[in-house]
Amino acid sequence: MTMGLPHDRAHLLWNDGPTRRFKKSIESWVNAMYTDDPSMSESHDVRRARSTIVAKSSGVLCGEPVLNHLFNRYCHNHEMHWRFHEGSKFQCGDVLLEVTGNTGDLLKIERVCMNVITRLSGIATSTSEWQEKTHPVRLAATRKTNWGVLDKWAVHTGGGLTHRLDRSDGIMIKENDFAVSDSPEFSLIEAKSKLTDFLVVEVVSAEHAFRTAKCWEKILVDSASCDRITLLLDNLDPDECTGIADIVSSMGLRDSVILEGSGGVKWDNLHHWAKSSVDVVSSGTLTMESSVVDMTMLMEAC
Repeated sequence: MTMGLPHDRAHLLWNDGPTRRFKKSIESWVNAMYTDDPSMSESHDVRRARSTIVAKSSGVLCGEPVLNHLFNRYCHNHEMHWRFHEGSKFQCGDVLLEVTGNTGDLLKIERVCMNVITRLSGIATSTSEWQEKTHPVRLAATRKTNWGVLDKWAVHTGGGLTHRLDRSDGIMIKENDFAVSDSPEFSLIEAKSKLTDFLVVEVVSAEHAFRTAKCWEKILVDSASCDRITLLLDNLDPDECTGIADIVSSMGLRDSVILEGSGGVKWDNLHHWAKSSVDVVSSGTLTMESSVVDMTMLMEAC
């Protein structure tokens, strides 16, 4: 399947600059991290200093819009010069950012600054490495995050797909939704398909996938709001997912069914997923287990 996947929600975060939704997330996280430290009182040290962030390992830069907000909000009378920009690859020893400002302000925000840029760059770097290994299968995040939309943005920056930003972004029907619903499976899927252009249905077996595909075949005749449905193949291995792809293809539905492998997707088995017939794999490991990129902030008096 060559057309774009609805798992790419980056347009909700960036449109010639950060969207209102992304700005709100940036403000919430940055302000929380800054005010969480009770020592962050107003500083009267107005001597000028220059801070330089230097990479101590290679990676993919992420965090530029977040740091822009941090310095604009908490560093008075400052000047910033980015040597590398969002999504750029850098090497050990590269100077990433130079900031000139009041010494007291720079010292206050140093730790928040470094926490943000090293963590988000770590997620972006891991995503880039994973996506290279899963190609041509696309790679997506899940809703398992520590920093919410910021983590999603880092996955996007590294070349991955954000997936749903929250429960209101698209609709996912999971096993528990079927269990507590008073409606038959077909009726539930049909009703939800009229409410969104991004519908995901979790399936747990080949038989379940076949049954859901049959439901979707009938719904397509009645013209649902979305023209494609995503089957989230939960905890099924690459070979099982390839078998399901064969079933969907034999039904003539391959162009209207997106297959997403999820559960147990790890670095060590990415090469198996790359050879599978799914369109995308999703993994919480990207946002929950990625290592930070080693960097340092050096200061000198102006």
